[in-house]
Formats: sequence, C-alpha cells, structure tokens
Amino acid sequence: MKILLQNAKIWLGKKYFASSVGIDDETGKIIFAGSGDDAVNKYDAKYNLKGKFIMPAFSDGHVHLFKGALVSSEVDLRYAGAVSEFRDKILGYKSGLKTGGWIVGGYYSETNFRENFAVDKSLLDGICADTPVLLFRTDLHSVVCNSAALNIIRIENKRGDFHSDELITDSKGNITGELKERAMYYAMKFIPEKSPEEKKKILEDEINRLHRQGITSVTDISWREDLDVYKTMYSKNKLELRINSVIPFNELDKIYSYKEEFRLYAGLIRFGGFKAFYDGSLSSKAALFYDNYKGSDYRGLRTEMVVNNEFRELGERIDRAGFQIVVHAIGDRAVSEVLDFAEYLYDVNGSKNRRFRIEHAQHIAESDIERFAKSGIIASVQPAHIFFDAKVADEFLVHPETTHVFRKLSDRGVRLCFGTDFPVVPVNPFHNIYYAMTRKANGFPDGFMTEYALDLTTCLEAYTLNNAYASYTERTAGSVAEGKNADLIMLDRNPFESAPEEIKNTVVETTFLNGKIVYGSL
Repeated sequence: MKILLQNAKIWLGKKYFASSVGIDDETGKIIFAGSGDDAVNKYDAKYNLKGKFIMPAFSDGHVHLFKGALVSSEVDLRYAGAVSEFRDKILGYKSGLKTGGWIVGGYYSETNFRENFAVDKSLLDGICADTPVLLFRTDLHSVVCNSAALNIIRIENKRGDFHSDELITDSKGNITGELKERAMYYAMKFIPEKSPEEKKKILEDEINRLHRQGITSVTDISWREDLDVYKTMYSKNKLELRINSVIPFNELDKIYSYKEEFRLYAGLIRFGGFKAFYDGSLSSKAALFYDNYKGSDYRGLRTEMVVNNEFRELGERIDRAGFQIVVHAIGDRAVSEVLDFAEYLYDVNGSKNRRFRIEHAQHIAESDIERFAKSGIIASVQPAHIFFDAKVADEFLVHPETTHVFRKLSDRGVRLCFGTDFPVVPVNPFHNIYYAMTRKANGFPDGFMTEYALDLTTCLEAYTLNNAYASYTERTAGSVAEGKNADLIMLDRNPFESAPEEIKNTVVETTFLNGKIVYGSL
C-alpha cells in the first residue's frame, strides 16, 4: 500500500523541510519527499496532517537491549533515595517471586540518596535475609549482594581469583557484598535462568515501549544469550526492530559463524562491530584518570584485558580483518590511551573506513579534543548521564570541567552519536536531548557548565543520521529521503518551536517501521 502524508512539517536535516512524504509499505521505502502532491493518483491513501511534525525515527546508539528488557521486569531502584524506598521496592518484588527465585535489579544511584546510608550486605540482610538479593549500581559495573546470595556463589572461596578493587572488603578485610567488574560477572552466572517464553514476552514488551518512544533501531551490546532471544523473536515475526549487534572482542573467531547463522535475518540484525572495556565507571571510582580521585591515592583502573595485552592483540586483529572497533572509555586517561590505540592502528594497518567508536568519552582532556577530529573518531555519548555525573564529578574529580564536553567535539566537526546506555537511564530520546540542551543535573538546577550545551539540530542529527553512519547504514537510514527506509515518527509538536525546557515533554504520536505503523495512528 502506498500512502502520501501531506501538509506536514517534515524535517530533512539541518534547516531543510518538506511538506509531503510518500511511503510504500510493501517495499518499506520512502518513494517521495518534497513539496506538492507528487502525482497523487499513484497513492492508495492520502492524509492531511494539518502541519504535524515528521522526522526520521530515532536510533539509540548504545543499548543493552535484552538486559534492559529484563530490567524493566525487575525491581526498580533507579530513583530510590531512602532506605524505606529500598525496603518497600525489594519486599514488593519479593511478594511476586517464584520459589527459588532471586531478587534482582536495582540500578540505584547514590546521587539520588536523600539519606546517608551505604548499600552493602548488611543493609540488604536487614531488609531480606532469606532470599538471594543482587542489586546493580546504575552504571552496570558493580553489584551488591546480600549474605544469602554470597553464600550461594561461595565468594569467600574466590578471594584469590579477583583483585582487591573487584572484591570489595572493609577495613577488617570482611567482604562488604560489593562486587565489581569480573567479580560481578561471576556472580551473575548464578542468577536463575528465565524460560524461552518468558524471555520472548519480556523482549516483546520492551520493543513496544521503544516504538512508543519513536525508536526503530538500536546499536546493541549483544551477548550470545541475547542473540538467541532475538532469533526466536524473528522466527515468530515479533522482532520489529533493527539491531546493529556489537559483540565482545573475544568473540572475533565467532563472527563468521554468527553472520551465517543470522543470514536470513540480515534485514533486521547486522554484525560488524566488536566492543571492549578499557576502564570502569565514574560512580564506582573505576574510571581511569590522570589525577587521583579527591582524597585518595587511586586514579581508577584498566580492565584485565587491557592489563594482560589481550585488548591490543585482539584489537589489532579485528581492525586488520576490517571490522569496527567500539571501546568503552570514561576517564580522561582512558580516553587518551584509546586515542593512542586508534592512532596506532592507522600506523600498522593503514587508512581505511574503520569508523572507530569511543563509547561514553565522558571525560576528555583539552589536549585530546583535536585528536578526535584529526583521527575521525566517533564519539558515542549519553547526555542524560549528566544528571548523575555532574554531582559525582564535582565531588570526586580534580578536574570536573572535563565532564561531558561534547560541544567542544561538535564544534571541531567530530561526529556525535546519541544513546542512553539503556537500562542505565530510560530510553526516552527527548529526555536525552533535553539534558544535552540544558545540562540540568542533580545539584545543578541551573545547569552544569552550560557553555557546553548543544543546539537542537546537532542533537537530532546525533540521534538519526550520525547513528546510521556509525553503523554503516547511512545510505538506507537516518534521514527522510527517497529510497531510504520508511522509518518515520510523527510528534505532538514542532521541537524547533519549543523552548529547551519543554523538549522533554515531546510526545511521539505515531511510529512507522518499513512504512507500517507499529505505534499510534494517523
């Protein structure tokens, strides 16, 4: 069926607009974008949108899709600020728990705390001692377990397997319940597995929520178990989402078998990128900086794969094979060392269309700003994190002015890609854009270093065409143009006529995927 959407305000990019767009839901493509009627007789239906705003659907440039779907089904402590709120949420979740189940979730942030308390095994034991509890910090780089969970995973017997900054102890050497990085992943292996049907339903619900936010594609940090769920969804015609799958560095030798296994799903799932962690997170003081954290002789950590040289060896092989490299780097020293590595690849493997991505690039030394532009490095960033990061950076760092300086990158022509790191923060694109434009943050009601606020056009491009470029799909996605995918959204307002403070209230009324309405109506 071919339909023509007329009398609309259709954003084409920059400051260009059209009034009509034609789409074909059989080919899934845009067949017209411009002004006028475009031979209206060739359309099966025409809709007068009376000035409604239309733009390309959003692409979230950094999600943990299935993990985020699980989070939506788990105990939610993202905005909890008091012990009583922890207790009510945990016990409420427990009341619906199956026999043998764990209380999992959390995603709490100390920046939200209105009371002075520590999340450790003592706190959790006092709330729930008879059921295993495992709560994630919002950055997904550490968890806290109660004694019941620690006993099941027998962490006391694993002291020699982890560094002291991964298995946290108190001044007397007692395990506090906080586990970071490798110790966290070890603990996660003990969480009871959900059934295939439970997983499918959880993911289906999450994709529907993405459609309500105007998101039709994501760059997903995928694990093998995630891919199994996506495959099941696709076989049942339920995978209504485009997934750019980025897999771990150490799965390089599996990439060709993955490509063959998912060959039939290539229209919705593509492979090509590999991700590694260079350092940890700011809130857990695991991000790597040049200066020590305030009041300490500690400046963060390099991950184990960096320390043992696996990062360098695998990265060089990945680049030589022609695949994209995606690296998590948060602290200014981590970012700088990753830039060193990118430049090293240019020297050893030559110039190529590598589109090297640094994920987060949360703190950048002034001397490294120009290096992004010179090397063509993509900065894949999450502006909504500033709500939590500003206060933590101000408290922890000698140089908080390095925090979220994405305007400096944009001004030098660096390609910015927007994502959320969902489930670290909710996926709402307009909330993300609001924080990028206002830099409002916890503890900074008037904005944190507002001189680095971004304009709306830069934000929209970071959420559309730039994310398409970062996943090598700019020829088919990211803008409203003839021949591109008919992935479009209709909004309740024109964001170019909205004040930055109002951007977060924007509502998606209709979402098209491949020319078909997957949310809302006309």
